[in-house]
Amino acid sequence: MRIPYNISKSAMKTHQQKMNHIAHNIANVNTIGYKKQSVQFSELLHNTVNEQDARISENAGELSNGMGVRLAESKAAYTQGSLTNTGDPLHLAIGGNGFFGVRDENNELLLTRDGAFHLNSQNEVVNDQGYRLEMNGQVLDGQTLSTDQIPLFLPTDSSGLTPSGGNLYRINEGATLLNSATNTEAFGDILSGHIEESTVDLAQSFTDMIMSQRAYSLNAKVTQSTDEIYSLINQFT
Repeated sequence: MRIPYNISKSAMKTHQQKMNHIAHNIANVNTIGYKKQSVQFSELLHNTVNEQDARISENAGELSNGMGVRLAESKAAYTQGSLTNTGDPLHLAIGGNGFFGVRDENNELLLTRDGAFHLNSQNEVVNDQGYRLEMNGQVLDGQTLSTDQIPLFLPTDSSGLTPSGGNLYRINEGATLLNSATNTEAFGDILSGHIEESTVDLAQSFTDMIMSQRAYSLNAKVTQSTDEIYSLINQFT
């Protein structure tokens, strides 16, 4: 029977994945507009326990043996980060719901909360990757943006977005996207001269990492103890 091995192995793998997510959050603690990634676990299938496996009281109900855990999902918590005044009129922050839209080199619309924009050599408002800010016309007066001409976007379901790196989100196929031009009440306000800080809580992240490391270590010890038990059993067979 390899169930003890499989249980501890699945737990070690899952906690390693969680630690990877935590490390990614910590690395982005100072990334403008970054949204903390969280993970959720789920149990693997259960095996029914019968009298062939163990002595069962006649008063016992239906019993089952868990097979371990797995990483169920990873998702961003789209909570509002704190806003910092930078004094740069091309820096934008969203107070409330919504995402800025930017166009990549293939003209694909991507979403972001990172509003640290600047001008490129063509006098276009772009992000650090050089992607153009989605605007209703080139609404730029000197070095000042007319924020009422910048549309915001919001999927009706948070599962409609997939992180694509660079603090950007790709819109999933079939996702319904709201636009501030036609549904203003669903969106927050755009504040010029501000940026939104990361939502990562550094102290909490380190606490979560320590807990996952301990859980990983305990499951590693379970694997070691199981191996020792099987070695003893094999000596008598």
